[in-house]
Amino acid sequence: MIKKEEQGRTDSLIYWQQYIFVSLMSTIVTLGLGVLITGINQFIKEDMLFAGLGLLGFYIFFLIMSFARFIQFKLRNKLIAWGFYSLSIILLIFTGPSGAGLLYLCTAFVLLLLHTDKDNSRQIIIINALVFLLLSLLFVLGKNPSLRFREYEQYWWLIVINSITVSIFIVQMINLIMKGLNRRYKKAERSNARLIRTQKENMKQIHMLDSLRQSGMVVMDSRLAFEERLQSALQSIRDELHCSALNISMVQGESENAICIASFPEYLNCERTRIPEIDGPYLLHDFEHISEIPVKTEIMKGIRPGELYFSSHFYTPDATGYLELLLNGNPDESELNFLQMSLFELSAAITNDQLIQDIKRSRDILEGSYDEILHAWARILELRDIETRGHSGRVVSICLNIAEKVNLPLEDQIQLKRGAFLHDIGKLGIPDSILKKEGPLTENEWTLMRRHPEIGRDSVKNIPFLRPAIPVIYYHHERWDGQGYPEGLKGDGIPYTARIFMIADIYDALISDRPYRKAMSQSDITDYMCSERGTFFDPELIDIFLNDVNNLTSPRIFDDNPIQ
Repeated sequence: MIKKEEQGRTDSLIYWQQYIFVSLMSTIVTLGLGVLITGINQFIKEDMLFAGLGLLGFYIFFLIMSFARFIQFKLRNKLIAWGFYSLSIILLIFTGPSGAGLLYLCTAFVLLLLHTDKDNSRQIIIINALVFLLLSLLFVLGKNPSLRFREYEQYWWLIVINSITVSIFIVQMINLIMKGLNRRYKKAERSNARLIRTQKENMKQIHMLDSLRQSGMVVMDSRLAFEERLQSALQSIRDELHCSALNISMVQGESENAICIASFPEYLNCERTRIPEIDGPYLLHDFEHISEIPVKTEIMKGIRPGELYFSSHFYTPDATGYLELLLNGNPDESELNFLQMSLFELSAAITNDQLIQDIKRSRDILEGSYDEILHAWARILELRDIETRGHSGRVVSICLNIAEKVNLPLEDQIQLKRGAFLHDIGKLGIPDSILKKEGPLTENEWTLMRRHPEIGRDSVKNIPFLRPAIPVIYYHHERWDGQGYPEGLKGDGIPYTARIFMIADIYDALISDRPYRKAMSQSDITDYMCSERGTFFDPELIDIFLNDVNNLTSPRIFDDNPIQ
């Protein structure tokens, strides 16, 4: 009978209005049917067909009002109240002392006045007084016998006085009740407003903390570019505080000028500038105060009336940071806390990046030192006449050329280069009488010579940066057909870098002059290496190498100092 959106709360007046409405309509629809039939029958007996039809019309009206959900509830309430009041007046006129007119009239007063407020309650009293004034005139002047209320005789004036008095009394009581309910409702409303405000503040803080958490995860993720992480931090601040402009600047060392490292919009990232002095944890100025500052940053120049300029320092071990914002309103405590935590994140991110850059520089220096050590060892091998001059450098260049053709990962290329430089380091443990012997070696001498990969492996296995290069040092004499040494590995069982090195090592030996022979021609080298496909060499690798062999005469191949 009542729409869901019109249902009132138990602590409000509308709830009781709805409760009375539903109760009254239920009574009219059920018990009222019996009253309707009895009343119509009585009116017909007394030859008052008009009154009977009127009673039927009121019943139909009440039924329509009960279920007419398309009509607003407040309007239905008023129509029911005034309809019930009109019905009570009709019953009072046509039934007289023997009817229920007075009873219905009292009920109608209560129902009618329950749906009033302080603005129209007096109007209802006046209307009621006018109705009874007209009834009193009809009482005095009317001669029709159907006007049964005239049977009240001298008691009529008592009814009139009581009706007006009761209406005034009920109005005052209802006004009193309404005032109490309204006071309670407003108090509850204020309490609810505080709760809603507190809830909004809590939700705002929770949202800011979640934003800080997500931003912190991105800012501290070293896998991302430093500029990308800074832009993520700026985006988080911008989303939470609705800033129109942001800027992060850094002052290096004793410099007086700040360098912009991230900004929004990007046009701010255009020049060096002096940062303002801040007396306190942050600086907060409006448009008028900013205009008084003689030297302005780019963000200061873009401030508009109604905006606030916010700035604060943050610190790293090597520099001083400076954050600037243009806000649309004065920041509250939670927003200032959010800014402070954002500054901590920025400081940590920049500090971490500085540490990472320092580590990278130290690593580059260390890597350079490693390569110099390898060059030194390669020169030692040449000075001992263990290697021909420039052999190690040329082999490294050839190896790297092949590695590029097969898309060998960079880390593996580095280890291939180091292994190529030191592939014969184990020969330092072989006696010179064997290394420099002009004639053929005996079986025992070959047995000792074949130990140089093992000696080389044992020489570097305790050096961490050379340990990944051991596959080249230890397995560079293994053959694809399994007839090599020291382990007799076969096919794919041979490390890939060692297979690359074997091709480069043999190729360089064939193009170089040796005491016992001259360098071979390119065609003879190609024929020889093709003949050893699948015996010495990995078939797939040797095919790639020979297809590109005409390009191997580039200066890089014979460079004694290949690219580091």
